[in-house]
Amino acid sequence: MYVLLVEGGKTKTLSVVVDEQGNIHGYHVGGSTGWSTVGFEKAYENLVASLQRAVRNSRISLEDLEGAILGLPDLDTERDKEYFARRLREDRLFRSRLVLVPDFVTAYYAVTLGDPGIAVIAGTGSIAFGRNSTGEEARAGGWGWFGGDEGSSVWIAMRALSVCYKSLDGRGERTLIAEKVLRFFSVEEPRLLIDAIYAIAARDVGELGKIAKLVSEAAEQGDPVARTILEEGGRELALMAKAVHRKIGQRERRMIIGGVGSVFSSRIVKESFLENLRDLSNAQLIDPLTGYAPMRGPAAIFAEMYHLQRSVIEKITRQVEELQVAGQA
Repeated sequence: MYVLLVEGGKTKTLSVVVDEQGNIHGYHVGGSTGWSTVGFEKAYENLVASLQRAVRNSRISLEDLEGAILGLPDLDTERDKEYFARRLREDRLFRSRLVLVPDFVTAYYAVTLGDPGIAVIAGTGSIAFGRNSTGEEARAGGWGWFGGDEGSSVWIAMRALSVCYKSLDGRGERTLIAEKVLRFFSVEEPRLLIDAIYAIAARDVGELGKIAKLVSEAAEQGDPVARTILEEGGRELALMAKAVHRKIGQRERRMIIGGVGSVFSSRIVKESFLENLRDLSNAQLIDPLTGYAPMRGPAAIFAEMYHLQRSVIEKITRQVEELQVAGQA
């Protein structure tokens, strides 16, 4: 039995073909499948390219698939979900069982393996989603980069650019962020930043999220302005989790809570996030998942659907991480 698992994202999309023993037969890492950053057509194009390459690498055909589990970003409404489902049907890519879910659902499964709990995504965007023992669901955040997505890489980048501009003007604190941003965009004249930044934003606003790494570097080098941004980001992400917890988690004996996404690679964000959740008495906090570890989500849905042992989930995740280390994924 072969099943396709897709972990979509606004930065990258990972597709793998697995069997019921958890062996990976094909994989591919493609581009963004987030329509809010690259548009519907490009997102769909990237999705199809990634899954087709994974199937081709497995040396089977799409017709041989028993099922497909696709976790994609930006599926916030039924309209968005129907767009991708309709296109996949029209292109006749799957004759098998197709499960199409938002990435916050796969993140929830990655953190909890289906048990009561809450997952907070912090990558290009941010959102919290949870489910309790009675099946009640709730979410918080996920409003998009324009005024929302607090704690995400784009949000951190926007805050960083604001303090950068003020520092360069002399109307704000001096910060290492300014010189790092100038170097990142390879400009010596600060005003040239305007064209460089808006050019990237017009193409893919998610690309601005790369500035978040500069903020983390500056903070680790002792820059107090950068540290403040990251600590605030961690608090905002914790607030999302708490908002979901108030809706569905207060009567639970235990709620597993964790983070998923590249922003949690920052030690400061991670520590701030976890520290701001310690007052929840029934919370079982776990370390955030970064890199390709979120593939645990689609793998957990796969195991639940086909009544497989949970060891299959860890086997799939371990193989994906090994491929990453080997530089093959």
